[in-house]
Amino acid sequence: MPRKIGFIVVNSSSHEDNFNAKELMVHAPTVNGWRSSRLCSYPQYVTLQLVERSRVRKLQLLAHQYLIPAKVEFHIGDTLPETTTSGFPGQLRRLGYVSLSDNEKTGFKARELKSVHVDAIGTYLRITFHKNHANRYNPHSQVALVAINVLGDSLDGNAFNTITELYRDSKWTLFTEMGFSVNFEMRCYSG
Repeated sequence: MPRKIGFIVVNSSSHEDNFNAKELMVHAPTVNGWRSSRLCSYPQYVTLQLVERSRVRKLQLLAHQYLIPAKVEFHIGDTLPETTTSGFPGQLRRLGYVSLSDNEKTGFKARELKSVHVDAIGTYLRITFHKNHANRYNPHSQVALVAINVLGDSLDGNAFNTITELYRDSKWTLFTEMGFSVNFEMRCYSG
């Protein structure tokens, strides 16, 4: 059964003050998540280093309610891309992409939780954000990611023992972290 894979944020193409990509390493109602800089160039990206080489089975993304990328692309590999390639994945293998809703139907009040099923092995995961959906709440053409979960299987098995111990003492469990965010949002915006 796939388990949560721990990660650290290695880098990002940009960020707005108080919305650093390192916020993605913590799941809590008070966390802001990552937000690109204002009037940034596209594509934007966030690179994660998994705790160890793993078989990734599923990615869960919680999108912002109005700073929404039209398309999110995924790359995986075992070596970090060169920083001189202007965000081009280089040694990373492309897994594919998902499109996100422009969120007009909800009045920009709901956050989209997107689950992406993959089967890929690697140590580094790059998430690439393409141009934002334009809307009146996003005058600076930004994109954002509130939270991400990486689920899969350890190829070694040792790192999951450490991660499991960390979460055993926590109030947050494997699947409730993202679930809390979704439930929290639904309660806030339901009538």
